[in-house]
Amino acid sequence: MSAPDEVEVERLADRVHGSGLSARLYDPFLWWGEKGGLSKKRERLLQAARGEVLEIGAGTGLNLAHYPSGLKRLVLTEPEEHKAARLLKKAKELGVEAEFVRASAEALPFDDESFDTIVATLVFCTVGEPEQAIAELRRVLRPGGCWLFIEHIRSDRPAIGRIQDRIRRPWASVADGCQCNRRTIEMIEAGGFTVELKSVADKALMPPVARPIVAGTARPG
Repeated sequence: MSAPDEVEVERLADRVHGSGLSARLYDPFLWWGEKGGLSKKRERLLQAARGEVLEIGAGTGLNLAHYPSGLKRLVLTEPEEHKAARLLKKAKELGVEAEFVRASAEALPFDDESFDTIVATLVFCTVGEPEQAIAELRRVLRPGGCWLFIEHIRSDRPAIGRIQDRIRRPWASVADGCQCNRRTIEMIEAGGFTVELKSVADKALMPPVARPIVAGTARPG
């Protein structure tokens, strides 16, 4: 595989759902979950980031305060312009040195094997073509590299899972395309990664439609 051309990168970035309103509401919506433990999960997860780091779907910058010092390079991608503006503002406020790139997870404008660590937190629920995105992550990750993730997935509790299946479309229409019943771990494994789950939380960090929350690492198999 090779890096996509600029036209393809721009085309796929333009398809990403979002608005000024959803960007303004994103941090307040997650406030309770962050206070209830999500922020701690981010902090613990990101301590494993090393070398040249790529964060996809960096959103409004909720991970920025948790990166360890001494990274060789930090690249933040965010395709949605309103969230990207907030991301830039937060990085300046926190004094975080990073490169900013407008790109979706499905088309990353980087050479093969460019990064030692990839970070994605609460991203894959909204990715339009997750299998393609997983292939891109594998392409740009170096041998021996690590993908650090936090995602919400379809519940294995039958009653909750069925509810997630039924409300998927209406939920996606108000949540920037979020697919609340996505089986993300299975997709990651099918994409050639070996997954190690660090934690599974089915508590009130998020509403029932958006849990359980899983955190872990994925390495190329």
